[in-house]
Amino acid sequence: MNTKITFYPVGNGDCNLVEFANGAKMMIDCNFRVKSENENSDDYDVIGDLLNNKLTTKRHGLPFLPAFVLTHPDQDHCRGFLDKFFLEKNPEQKEPTQQEKDDKLILIGELWYSPRVFTESQQELNKDAKAFKKEAERRMELYKTGSADANKDGNRIRIIGYADVDQLDGIPADRISAAGSKIKEINGKKYSDMSIFVHAPFKNSIEGENRNETSIVLQIRVDVNGKTDKGRIIFGGDAEWRVWEKIMDKTSDDNNLKWNIFEAPHHCSYTYFCDNRDEEPSQSSLDFLDKKDGKGYIVSSSKTIKKNSDNPPCQKAKNRYLEHLDSEDYFRCTTVDEVEKPVVFEVKEDGIHLNSETHKNETKSNSGSRPHVYGEIF
Repeated sequence: MNTKITFYPVGNGDCNLVEFANGAKMMIDCNFRVKSENENSDDYDVIGDLLNNKLTTKRHGLPFLPAFVLTHPDQDHCRGFLDKFFLEKNPEQKEPTQQEKDDKLILIGELWYSPRVFTESQQELNKDAKAFKKEAERRMELYKTGSADANKDGNRIRIIGYADVDQLDGIPADRISAAGSKIKEINGKKYSDMSIFVHAPFKNSIEGENRNETSIVLQIRVDVNGKTDKGRIIFGGDAEWRVWEKIMDKTSDDNNLKWNIFEAPHHCSYTYFCDNRDEEPSQSSLDFLDKKDGKGYIVSSSKTIKKNSDNPPCQKAKNRYLEHLDSEDYFRCTTVDEVEKPVVFEVKEDGIHLNSETHKNETKSNSGSRPHVYGEIF
């Protein structure tokens, strides 16, 4: 098995799944749209694919996901979290009910949580963000009270970035990964064939009250059969140009900046380059794109990109990205001509491969008049 990275089509939103060759699985954000589960909907059924094809291991009678990362609490990055995951209970103390098992609620082994992303926000949290925060705080309390259940599936937590001292009082140091940290562990297991570098959020908040400026930014690096760094993937949530400027300024090791796959921040919004599409792009944002290692891919998790006033996705931003790619074939979008399909990559010994196979296990027809093909050229 090779490491596989799936960018699910969820409109303007994020829902990404990394399936490591070592068996670990990590979801980065979610945007589960209710109508996608309807048989007649053209929206891609992400939950159906996860439950039928991806999360086949069970813990406590529930589908099991080793790790979930929330980059920031906007609705399009956590929609459905309240309804689709097993929350608010220690599974070691309260076994899931038969109804929760029948509903196939997903049990998260380890939650990756950034208190700073929440505390910097001045906006009212949506119900899914509130549910995430409540679950994170439940897990933190287990560590603070020294519970023997803290390091068990369904209770683990990893703090990403800094927070106020009193928030982390009692949390073991090995549960906290600040900007600049490298992580080689997922859900209590250490791995030698992967690492995750934390770029953001930073200790000192960036000026402004926009929570997009405190998104979690991660670089995932994958080794294959002893060959190092055959895949480098960078996820940045909705991080805007000020974040990337700071990342470029603070990162001294180029290896932590290189990428083979880069998810265009904020669904291909122009805010990766600057605040206004009529302004010149930040040089730091351009310099980061030049950290591409080999023939890199950029993925836009968004609706169809058109030549209009939308932002996101923004056609002008796409054009800027194309200037740093070998050809347009290396720019991928999860929606093309209004048809949604996952963009899927595998990491092999010779590097990144775009998966061009037709999906063999569709849970329903999600394609309208056209088949779902991974990596279809457009």
